[in-house]
Amino acid sequence: MKFIVLPFVLASCLGLGWAVFVDSQRRSELDLPVPEDEIVAVEAVGLVTRDVEDALELVGSLEAGREVEIRSRVSGQVTELTVDVGDEITAGQELVRLDSAQEQELVRQAEAARKVALAEQGAQQLRVNAAGLEYMRQKDLRSKGVGTAQQLEASESKLEIAKAELQLAASKVDRAASELKGSRLALAERRIESPLTGHVASRMVQVGDLAKSDVSLLRIVDLGTVRTAVHVGEGDYRELQPGQSAEVRVDTFPGEVFSGRVQRLAPVLDPQTRTAVVYIAVDNSRGLLKPGMHARVRVVLDLHPQATVVPLAAVVDRDGRKTVFVVAGGGRRVRQVDVRLGLSEGDMVEVLDGLDSAERVVTLGSHLVRDGQDVEVVGEPAATAD
Repeated sequence: MKFIVLPFVLASCLGLGWAVFVDSQRRSELDLPVPEDEIVAVEAVGLVTRDVEDALELVGSLEAGREVEIRSRVSGQVTELTVDVGDEITAGQELVRLDSAQEQELVRQAEAARKVALAEQGAQQLRVNAAGLEYMRQKDLRSKGVGTAQQLEASESKLEIAKAELQLAASKVDRAASELKGSRLALAERRIESPLTGHVASRMVQVGDLAKSDVSLLRIVDLGTVRTAVHVGEGDYRELQPGQSAEVRVDTFPGEVFSGRVQRLAPVLDPQTRTAVVYIAVDNSRGLLKPGMHARVRVVLDLHPQATVVPLAAVVDRDGRKTVFVVAGGGRRVRQVDVRLGLSEGDMVEVLDGLDSAERVVTLGSHLVRDGQDVEVVGEPAATAD
């Protein structure tokens, strides 16, 4: 019989204890008053002074600051590759060379044609000089009454014809120079150079392959500056603007903080996600950051240095007002004080006014006390200042 009664007694005790616990929880949640003569045990802390930031935490993947695909504007067989994946290159450095035997021959022919045109121009200049001298001689004879008008007119006509032929020879020289320039440009197309300083990210061609305008040969990336594209909700979008500083962290280098800045913001939001793309540029002068790394970005929107903060647990919302309970009377009584709050960070919130720096506020038990309530402060941690 004892063995049958004992379980019922234990069950009754457990049920009674659970009822007391639930009732205390309900009183705390409903902010029910406690009897006036009851002394409530609370915890209290002093005010803390430290910098408080309003920051936006974002995530994204790193990508190269600049990236280009190298292609050939003309078709031709690849005869030489001067770089490979991972090589560091400079702007203007030769990367790929195509077969250029035909273009070189065209350049030689254009150079020869230009030399012929220049020689013809020189010879014609001599004819102009000779015709000019003859005209001056006939003019002098005519003034002395020795020469005839017909002779003077004939010498003048020869001079004008010689001058016209000289202009034609000069045009031929210009045309030959233009053809030579075109031939040299065609030859230069067979030599592909890098448009930027960076690294070879990938190579898609081998010596002997046929290069075409629609086929990528190499991919070049500039890693002096990397960037990450993050998606920001419409509520935070208005807080961002180009030039704002940002902190970037990657898992590859734990503890390292890389400096960045907001580079640009997309002018429109995605109607499906209600987010906008924001680009964060990150300094990579040491070359540690690589495209594809997962990045955590922190953008500081506002900073209040040396602000007075209290734990969020100390703030009570009563009748639409933000209040805290201050321990007074040598630590035996609490006083309700309305406060105006500022920035919050983690489990701390800034108090703009309403409190004195020497006061202590109730944290644990703040929902169970009222203005003037007698309390017993237990487990009070020491106040600190950051």
